[in-house]
Amino acid sequence: MSFLIAEDAALKELLKQIYVVDEKNNAREVGVWFATPDVESRQQSYPYLTIEFLSADRAKYRQQSGRWVDNDRQGTVAPVAGIVHAYSMPIPWDLTYQITSYARHPRHDRQIITHLLSNDFIGQHGFLSVQNELGTQTSFRHMVLEGFAKRDTIEDGRRLFRNVFTVTVTSETVAGQGTGVPEVDSVLINNDPQNIPDEFTIL
Repeated sequence: MSFLIAEDAALKELLKQIYVVDEKNNAREVGVWFATPDVESRQQSYPYLTIEFLSADRAKYRQQSGRWVDNDRQGTVAPVAGIVHAYSMPIPWDLTYQITSYARHPRHDRQIITHLLSNDFIGQHGFLSVQNELGTQTSFRHMVLEGFAKRDTIEDGRRLFRNVFTVTVTSETVAGQGTGVPEVDSVLINNDPQNIPDEFTIL
């Protein structure tokens, strides 16, 4: 999956693993949707979470210069025997997301907060596992909790427990498609015996 699409999918998959129980121990899965869905339909049923992409900012503090060489363009193409890809080092980005939780029951509200702050958005130590295009490799991105705010309100005469979490996910894009070049299978260094110092010998 490409930049942004992969992070969206990974974040939704992570948040789909939340369950809550009430005083009767009835368990239910917390629904997860994008805040402005396009192809997915949604039947609103509490409790649930929404994901909203806020911004992508160049992470200049992580920028490096140089060239990378690998055989599958960081897992975005199928490897070809004898061919490697050379391309400029990736451009780093910081992706900011807003996750909002909605619940009618205070017990559900507290369970969602506890799960997110203890398991997913762990302050400065959270991470997001993102699969590559081929589904053969997984990269682990930093996911930092930037903010948490309580936004409870009254809707249609009933309590609505609402929480807003803001997180930043580290990511990167590859500049261009890179160049496919033959893989180096041997390196010959100084084959001329006349130029070998006395303290070295030919093996």
